[in-house]
Amino acid sequence: MKLIIASSKDLAAKNIFDTLLELFDFEKSNDVENLYVSKQALLALVDGETTQMTSLPTSADELIVASRHASEVGKPSLTVHVPGELEKRELALASTSTIKAALQALNAARDETGINYEVSLEATHHGPTKLDVPVTFVEIGSEPEHWINRKAGEAAAYAIMKAATSSVKCTNAVGFGGPHYAPRHTDIVLNTKVGIGHILPKYAKFDEELVELAILRTHGGVQLLVLDWKGMSGEQRGICQKVSNRLGILVQRPKEILSGKKL
Repeated sequence: MKLIIASSKDLAAKNIFDTLLELFDFEKSNDVENLYVSKQALLALVDGETTQMTSLPTSADELIVASRHASEVGKPSLTVHVPGELEKRELALASTSTIKAALQALNAARDETGINYEVSLEATHHGPTKLDVPVTFVEIGSEPEHWINRKAGEAAAYAIMKAATSSVKCTNAVGFGGPHYAPRHTDIVLNTKVGIGHILPKYAKFDEELVELAILRTHGGVQLLVLDWKGMSGEQRGICQKVSNRLGILVQRPKEILSGKKL
């Protein structure tokens, strides 16, 4: 069973947590403090920062974190990403099917609620990286007024429950290149059968070892490397091609995938 976690210190997370309790059939656990149980998922409220977690409050197969997203631009957004500290070469386990389900559900819920929020994947960033189960962050951005928005809370809550309860089959991929908000990788996950977990963006310094680590830290294995070709340096493309050749993993550009070219 998947565990959903929210921090009481996070306005967006608390918004999503309260909405989950209101809209879905969670009941308070008699055994674990601040744990709520339904037939479909577990829900926990914690006091600390979820990016700093080193253990779970209860056993679970997978973790989905409700969280805030902050940016200097301040654009209202609904985002999904896998945690990882690239500079430390530490990556959480990624579940491409959970990420795909969450992103597609966010997109649908955004349209249904009518809020003008941008929906996107984000490149891999921040913790936690030490947990032994796959971790997915679903976030509301980017300023306090957006974090507490009721409709944004509903969109995130519905997306999290969809990701917690559905099984989406996809071609597992790791993404490379492009900016932090990964528009081309987002387009692929929304509109094709490919699911992307970790994304190493253009601004990241990566080598063959880090590329292989991103592959290793993808639950269920990897069948495809998706390269935002124009959003990468020649050196970065070469690194990915070397790993592809060595491990026998297909490399494709977004336009090839979106045009329907067979994988």
